Amino acid sequence: MDDRHTPVRAPRLVRRALAIVALALPAAFVPSASMATTVSMGYGHGCSVADTNQVTCWGSLPLPTLGTITVRDVQVGRDFSCARLNGIVKCWGNNDFSQLGESATNPEGQWARGPEQAQQIAVGARHACALSYGAPYCWGDASQGQMGEPARTTVAKATVLAGLRGISHIAAGNAATCMVRSDRSVVCVGAGSGLAGADVEPRTPRTVPGITDALEVSIFDGHACVLRVAGQVSCWGNNRYGELGVPAGSGPLTTPVEVPGLGAAAKSVAAGNGYTCALLVNGTVKCWGTHFNGQLGTGLGPDTATPSTGLVIGITDATAISAGKTAACAALEGGYVQCWGEGTGWSSAYCRVPGGLYPGVPASYGLYPDLPICRVPGSAAPMAVQGLGPARDAAQVLEWAEKTMPQTFTAQTTATVPEHIDNFYVREYPGGHQLAINGHGTPHLVYAGPLTAGQMADLGPLYQWLRKATQDEGQKSGLQLQAMPIIHQISFGNVCNGFVLPHAIKGGVNGLPADLKTTSVRVESDAGFMEFPVQERYRMTVLTSETDWISQRMRREGEPIPPGMKEEPVLFGRTDACPKFDLLGQTVDVVVFYTLGNKKGQLRTRVKVIPSPTV
Repeated sequence: MDDRHTPVRAPRLVRRALAIVALALPAAFVPSASMATTVSMGYGHGCSVADTNQVTCWGSLPLPTLGTITVRDVQVGRDFSCARLNGIVKCWGNNDFSQLGESATNPEGQWARGPEQAQQIAVGARHACALSYGAPYCWGDASQGQMGEPARTTVAKATVLAGLRGISHIAAGNAATCMVRSDRSVVCVGAGSGLAGADVEPRTPRTVPGITDALEVSIFDGHACVLRVAGQVSCWGNNRYGELGVPAGSGPLTTPVEVPGLGAAAKSVAAGNGYTCALLVNGTVKCWGTHFNGQLGTGLGPDTATPSTGLVIGITDATAISAGKTAACAALEGGYVQCWGEGTGWSSAYCRVPGGLYPGVPASYGLYPDLPICRVPGSAAPMAVQGLGPARDAAQVLEWAEKTMPQTFTAQTTATVPEHIDNFYVREYPGGHQLAINGHGTPHLVYAGPLTAGQMADLGPLYQWLRKATQDEGQKSGLQLQAMPIIHQISFGNVCNGFVLPHAIKGGVNGLPADLKTTSVRVESDAGFMEFPVQERYRMTVLTSETDWISQRMRREGEPIPPGMKEEPVLFGRTDACPKFDLLGQTVDVVVFYTLGNKKGQLRTRVKVIPSPTV
């Protein structure tokens, strides 16, 4: 594979002949079959939670044992982290300011006393917060007014912020807490909020001027930004490096200014230390502000700063972002995590960002190891977090390819380490065919060989091919799926046309595997598709028939098994969500994604959406 060749679009012959493509990676980089869904980057470490509720952390703070309780999210701060586990919160790390939610310190972490049904958590430099049914709870450092009234030095027990209710989103930074109200205004407390008068009377809640359409807010250290309904981003606070999106030198701004030059609507915003990143609706990420550590991700050498928004190189399908002190990270569609800037966990060599990392990106991009601006172990272009890269998925697609099309891709009889060329992992097949995947940036499958006259053909993102492999995996598994989607009314402050999707999986000829775990549910209709995480999963032994195994019918003690039925274990699951469009009465395709060992699969069924019998 020659990185001097810019990938070309694969001709139809290649698309047909290479309908199956894949790659095997070294065993040391093979994680379990899970997909990262969240990401959080702090001052010196980061964490991500997978759809299997598995937590991966990297950097300066190791992950303690969290037990068997389901982890929904992990947020990180300065030398401490907090996890949301089925509504309760556990924190670990430094406890100098009681930011773990207890005065004492346990190496395995502390349960934060107070909120019992946390729907969201936020972690700042030295304090943390949780949102429970519209009420904001915070604990830790309170010395700079970041908890409002009353004034205290530290707060060991989660305490409701006085006078603040109806909160839909909360963010914690250095010496400040900001919240989005249900009326889409934004209110902040704390000396670090960047609002007028905050340094004089930090405990007083202050409404951010001019913002009436906020969706979420982000604050780190010195500046804050708001994502607005139409996809605009507005920022205020320090502007030493152009982190507000306007030229530096004007001094701190206490009134938000709209960031120009995004080029598309944003769907998330992340404020870092002297820089800001926005995730756009097209899956790309743009950053602006300081680039001293390469945290803008442009692939070019670090410079002083720029207020102009620049694309993070090679990222085209991000689903979540986070910005920290010297590095930013993104979770990608395939469940991978990429980081850029200065930190540990994603780089094992000096400036490991040579040109040709990403299909479709000219080789002139990227830093080279002999440049004096290289830092250890920084990167000015996105690199995969170890354990959260595409290795396992690529290996699954490889196996699928070799079984489905052995005349083109001969199955390997022994596990061999593929050749490593400029951060591509390459496998050669007879006849001169080569398959490869870029280990950093959005993973793409590429081909070079006689079908493209030796040039490199970009076959598209890896996750698209993984969907094909998981569909085949589900079909051959013998597992069977039933689903019963229901629409009903739920009210949590705002009335929502609630969508509830119970589903059940029973085993095939080999029974129900013990390590089968459902991860997410996709609903496809004529109006589009939606995907939700599985919120509940449990296994029960019930009476089943060939047409019904979702009813959870239990056999009473001494009762014989009815004719035409049998007693067997069934894996049940449920997800609740607010749908993007009206599904009532529609016949939809329900797809349940699962993991089994080190492989992923999917099961599909077609069913009608019914109203709740209680409505």
